[in-house]
Amino acid sequence: MRTEAAAAGFYDSPWGGSYPRIQILTVAQLLAGERIDYPNVEGMDRTFKKAPKAQRKGAENPELPLGE
Repeated sequence: MRTEAAAAGFYDSPWGGSYPRIQILTVAQLLAGERIDYPNVEGMDRTFKKAPKAQRKGAENPELPLGE
């Protein structure tokens, strides 16, 4: 299993660093506080311009065709 995970290769992050594509952690490792190795994504949205909020159209209430 570990050989197959290593054969998957590495991910080269645009923010720097190379990370294993598949990482295997045991339950004991997780309980000991170990975490997967991944790029720091904090502040990642700062590189993109946010789109303006869409303006909601007023509710349209068409007249009901009531017979007279």
